[in-house]
Amino acid sequence: MTVYKLFTFLFLLTASLAFSQTNIEHKVVKGESIYAIAKKYDVKEAAIYDLNPKVKGKLLKLNSILLIPGNRANNEQIASTEALSKAQNHTITIGETLSKIARKYGTTIKELERLNPTVVNKLPIGHTLIIRETPPTIEAITKEFGENAIVENTEKVDSAASAAPSKIEFLIETASEKLGTRYRSGGTTYSGFDCSGLIFNTFNQIDFTLPRSSNQQAKIGTKVQKSQAQKGDLIFFATNGRGTINHVGMITEIIGDEIKFIHASTSLGVIVSSIKEAYYSKRFKQINRVLGIETGKD
Repeated sequence: MTVYKLFTFLFLLTASLAFSQTNIEHKVVKGESIYAIAKKYDVKEAAIYDLNPKVKGKLLKLNSILLIPGNRANNEQIASTEALSKAQNHTITIGETLSKIARKYGTTIKELERLNPTVVNKLPIGHTLIIRETPPTIEAITKEFGENAIVENTEKVDSAASAAPSKIEFLIETASEKLGTRYRSGGTTYSGFDCSGLIFNTFNQIDFTLPRSSNQQAKIGTKVQKSQAQKGDLIFFATNGRGTINHVGMITEIIGDEIKFIHASTSLGVIVSSIKEAYYSKRFKQINRVLGIETGKD
């Protein structure tokens, strides 16, 4: 082997090893989606699909291995930052200030003062500060207020209270990928969906777990008027002749006073319908907003 060929071989080998080190392996855990994994590692979903083409359009299998693009050290730093962002409390140590604590946890001094009104003027060493509020679980709300613990909104909903556009568009795109899939009672996969199964599956892709039935899904979020409807809101109907909610869809488009929604029809499978259609117009019950802005996140 000539010196030139040897040099070329060593160069290609080094480049190959360097490239392989830029990709890391991620083990899928319960409830994860490509959207959530991409957010965790701060990479594009398309980049994950490029490295793992077989998972596109399919549900992730528990314990399966995905290749993630990016530098391992950088990803470890991201994971560390993510852990800090989820922290709810902090014990004060010598020399700490609200400014330093706010920077450490990616929050603001104003928010820390709001959550800890008794320690605004001084920070007692050993005192536990609340960093973030823990949102109440559905079970806790139901236990305290009963099964119909939905917030009835009688005032105009500010458009700023809607979810981040990128997340809404992701939900619509995810649901739209299932257009044409057949109806299947109890179905939550590409082998067939029922109406609530389609919505359950779609929201699960952003790690948002909804109840399994349309009637229970109707008890989550904030009820809004038709005139306040936005893309990503859930729309509910009573199609059983008894006046009780038993059908759900997700709003995908609003044109004037026309609301279009994607849903799983018993006769046609996953389709897009309109509130203008007589069948759905007569059976309409309510619209719920289940997503709100997550402060500090995309």
